[in-house]
Amino acid sequence: MKLREKLAVLCAGLLYLLAVVMTVLLTGCGSSKATARIMNASPGESAITATIGSTSVASNLDYGTASDYVSVSSGSDTLDVEQSDTSNSIIDQSISLSSSTTYTILIANYSTSVKEVTLTDNNSSPSSGDFNLRAVQASPSLGAADIYVVAPGTSLSSVSPSVTDLSFESASTYLALSAGTYEIYFTPTGQKTASIDSGAISFSAGQVRTVVGLNGSNGGYTTAVLDDLN
Repeated sequence: MKLREKLAVLCAGLLYLLAVVMTVLLTGCGSSKATARIMNASPGESAITATIGSTSVASNLDYGTASDYVSVSSGSDTLDVEQSDTSNSIIDQSISLSSSTTYTILIANYSTSVKEVTLTDNNSSPSSGDFNLRAVQASPSLGAADIYVVAPGTSLSSVSPSVTDLSFESASTYLALSAGTYEIYFTPTGQKTASIDSGAISFSAGQVRTVVGLNGSNGGYTTAVLDDLN
């Protein structure tokens, strides 16, 4: 083989190797992202603004609501949360997120003890005809709770809780339920009197939802239902 032919083969091999390396690098970059949303679950914080690293995740987020999911860098980065009306920082700390993972980040507890609570979401599609439901206990005045997911109007004295002893600032596993209309109650652990009553909520097949128990803005309690999938 002549020298020119050898050089041509060598160049072709180098170009192929370069293409492979670029593909690997681009694939790695594509998987270095996480997905996150912020929920304002801190009573007394009427609106918050939040960033993760240089990415804006929430702006003027009202109490009891959540932002849309946003793509953010994985690994260790800074979570900064400010009061929207004053720009006072209420959280400025490091947060670690894994690549290709989806999170809901609660800004939780009273303003005097505000903290972040990072929950890992599972937004895979439910089984045919089902929806998936997760419960989160974010009411600081309720404490640990039992959660009932029942047909509207069901007497709690006749049924067992769907989730038992869910502690403050924690989430249940995902419940696979048939599509339909349900009422969700939060009671103090071991009790049958509801502190939180969601009212009747209709769920469709293929949905994933998170129901969050919260303090009410003006006393009492309330719930928020987050749209995770569909």
